[in-house]
Amino acid sequence: MKIKSQAEISKKWGDAIGRVPAAYKAGVAATTDWQEKAASDDAETLWKTKIDEAAARKARQKAVSAVSNEDWRSAAVNKGSARIGAGMTAAQGKRAQKHEPYRAAIEGMTLAPKTADPAQNVTNRVIPIAVGLSELKKSLA
Repeated sequence: MKIKSQAEISKKWGDAIGRVPAAYKAGVAATTDWQEKAASDDAETLWKTKIDEAAARKARQKAVSAVSNEDWRSAAVNKGSARIGAGMTAAQGKRAQKHEPYRAAIEGMTLAPKTADPAQNVTNRVIPIAVGLSELKKSLA
């Protein structure tokens, strides 16, 4: 089978970088039924099937094992650090809205006084927070 050379494919990739963001944005803007399809029972069943298949073949573990610490660090530093600020800015309002129930739950908790025993402090102070937030998360889902 004939296929383009790696150099030709790389050139086309590079040439597309300037036009892909606008095409992506137009495609997203033209989509009117994303939530309906994504929230359907069929989509949920397909998602679970694919997750189960990926887990059975240890796809995540294999993919993670194929990336060295240095490759991960380099991508995080060179790509992630350049993108994170814009992402945080765009998500600022949504973050505040979604975090508020958890903040309010913590604010409304009454914890036992601290003691000299660190293990008892975990039992009396940390565990109630962890359990309370876990129950809240389940109730919001």
